[in-house]
Amino acid sequence: MKRVATTDADRPSPTEATLPPPAQPLGPSALGIRVSAAVEADGWTWWTLEAPLGLDGPPSVLQGGLVTAIPVALARGLDPHGAPLCAVTARLEAPTPLATRFVARARPGTEAGISEVETWAGGVRLATTRVELTGHAPLHQLADLVALAELPPPPPEPDPIYATCFGCGVDATHPAALRAYPAWIDPQRLSIPWVASKELASPGRVTADGAPLLDELLVAAVLDCPTAWVSLASARSGGHVGVVLGTLHLRIAEDAAVLDPVRITAQLDAVEGRRLRSRSAMIDSDGRVLASVEAVNIAVRELPDPVGR
Repeated sequence: MKRVATTDADRPSPTEATLPPPAQPLGPSALGIRVSAAVEADGWTWWTLEAPLGLDGPPSVLQGGLVTAIPVALARGLDPHGAPLCAVTARLEAPTPLATRFVARARPGTEAGISEVETWAGGVRLATTRVELTGHAPLHQLADLVALAELPPPPPEPDPIYATCFGCGVDATHPAALRAYPAWIDPQRLSIPWVASKELASPGRVTADGAPLLDELLVAAVLDCPTAWVSLASARSGGHVGVVLGTLHLRIAEDAAVLDPVRITAQLDAVEGRRLRSRSAMIDSDGRVLASVEAVNIAVRELPDPVGR
């Protein structure tokens, strides 16, 4: 992935070395993501974070859905209203390394309920994110993705290109790996049956009936990989080895509960040179769309190395 040039004015003042070490869990403890105490400086709130080996997308790089959703947990600390997540949009600028400290900074946006979040490592900006804590919103015009969930589930067909991926890798090493293997309707459409385990529950959050909620980190993670898979055939036809995530827009309509069966569907929508646009959705057994993703994946001739390695 091409790294975006930054100027001295862009670079954050606190660094991985000067901020407190990451010592508390962020999200479900089973993931092993750690975050520091917050520090106020330069008009931002700052943290250091570290994600363990095993949370791969491409090897040794943090999976893109997790990159997108980590800022949601940080933004909640800035929000006095406690509104549910409506949407989060991330632009990935450089690979986020695993087992290495990186920095996050956040500040309120110009609109109520909106936060701006950036992550950095070694003076390189990794991602910029907009978090909208403005309440769940219905999802419409997704009839094509709902229709895929009504079809008989295809058999899973793991592919070795992202073998260690936390979301879909056949050789994933993380004990909480999602193992949502691609299940093909055709080369540009997927329909994956999936059930989230109890260890993926959001700490302290339950449904009205008391059922533990699936953490939004995992909603983003399980919806990320299918957008890459439905893009892969087009990328390969152009002589590329695979794709990496460029942008991800996650929207939440309803909370999902762990242990409830869902269908993850996805399809490729457009090919614009190396940019491949696709969508995915999480659909419950009653045909309701719980969450959806719009993604732009970038076709690449080699998978990225993380920053600083």
